[in-house]
Amino acid sequence: MSEIPVTSKGPYTGPYNGPPYDGRVRHRPKHNFLNFILRTLTALGTAAAIVTLLLSNEHRTYSGVRLSAKWRSFEALKWFLVANAVVFVYSVLGALVSLFSICARRGPLSYSPTAWLTFLFDFLLANALVSAATAALAVGWIGKHGVPAAKWTSVCGGFNSFCNRIEGAIIACFIAWLFLALSAAVAVSSLHNLGRRRN
Repeated sequence: MSEIPVTSKGPYTGPYNGPPYDGRVRHRPKHNFLNFILRTLTALGTAAAIVTLLLSNEHRTYSGVRLSAKWRSFEALKWFLVANAVVFVYSVLGALVSLFSICARRGPLSYSPTAWLTFLFDFLLANALVSAATAALAVGWIGKHGVPAAKWTSVCGGFNSFCNRIEGAIIACFIAWLFLALSAAVAVSSLHNLGRRRN
């Protein structure tokens, strides 16, 4: 292994023909800033989905009978709420870490192990989020169009507000999923740059 010669006047500052620098810290201002923006948008998207879902309950009275449409009545919507809540907390924490990374000039995307871990969590939670969104979409589709073969009629004709808010929550969830998927892509880009610098 080559060594940097040291003279009486201090370290040698001429050309260095030794092995490339293999330190793992790589400050990427653009990656950290983009990561902060994407995680903030993910948090906002999941927050919008959660609030819209929680406010979706609707009550109507027909011929003296009080009827209700509640999100708690559907297991898929419960999973939808849990998935969005988990991703919201994760995104808020991730945004705070990204903000710290911008200020400290180092963070999870500056190291290969933590960049891999970030990508893994982003990938898993993005899949959980899209799973919850598609499950809620299936319930919403049945609620809006019914299933004639099974003699299930549409309920959205009597509970328009409920169905519209569920639809809005699903759209917000899909938007949040897109931002989380882009966050995973940023982690992959950081891993690519870290690997390239080591070669």
